[in-house]
Amino acid sequence: MLLRPLRLPEGVTGRVLLSAMPGRFEPWSDFTDEALRASLATVVCLAPRTEIAELSPRYHAALARGGLPFRWLHVPMRNFGLPEDPAAFRRDIAGLAQDVRGGDVVLLHCAAGLGRTGSAAACLLKALGVEEREALQRVREAGSNPQNAEQSGLVHWF
Repeated sequence: MLLRPLRLPEGVTGRVLLSAMPGRFEPWSDFTDEALRASLATVVCLAPRTEIAELSPRYHAALARGGLPFRWLHVPMRNFGLPEDPAAFRRDIAGLAQDVRGGDVVLLHCAAGLGRTGSAAACLLKALGVEEREALQRVREAGSNPQNAEQSGLVHWF
């Protein structure tokens, strides 16, 4: 599995990683091994549960069983779309920024790790004090990017 690091502001002690949906393109056990090696504190899932069930059945089953080796935060956005609850999205991103400032390792993912992941990552960087243009550049360097005007608008709104 490819966990892509996001360049954070100087002085931020945690790490943010971006990826495709765990278990979608590799065995679920490979992801859990890598999660332990990376010391993941929180996995942020941007895909609706129905999408997880369709694209990564082992991940979906692990969620249903509980007992994941990390905190799981669900911040659903429809594919190529926006957060279902913008106020909750803003609150969740602000909380993640605090976690990362405190040294946590956070993974953001959607299905492919591109548009929704890039949009949320840019918002997280803005919450960490990075100017919007620089935030989008750092997200592109990490292999993601908002995929349409709606998602770019979300980053601007944030």
